[in-house]
Amino acid sequence: MELLICEDYYFYNNGVYKTISKISPDGWFADIEKVEPSIRIFGTRQQIDEALDVYIEMTGLNLDEVYDFKIENKGSYFYNEENEKIKKKMLKEYKERYDKMNNNKALITTI
Repeated sequence: MELLICEDYYFYNNGVYKTISKISPDGWFADIEKVEPSIRIFGTRQQIDEALDVYIEMTGLNLDEVYDFKIENKGSYFYNEENEKIKKKMLKEYKERYDKMNNNKALITTI
């Protein structure tokens, strides 16, 4: 069985904005905010590569950054006990959802 991994992908904005409403001391106001698309892909290396290629082709987005979504070792700069609990729970949930799909494709979620 191939190793299952999880990675986060962040894409350039490509000029897409959305309108947001915020409250300030002067009342409500509307503003625009950049939409920065990001996805998380769980599966084997081959499945992830294929899913990413299809996603980029379908959306026309340009890849900006990629991060491994994994549990950091104790002593690591990024290690945090609360973060580790969340990731363990999330990775377990992704594995269960991946197994249920049973279609030999990667699991893609938005972040």
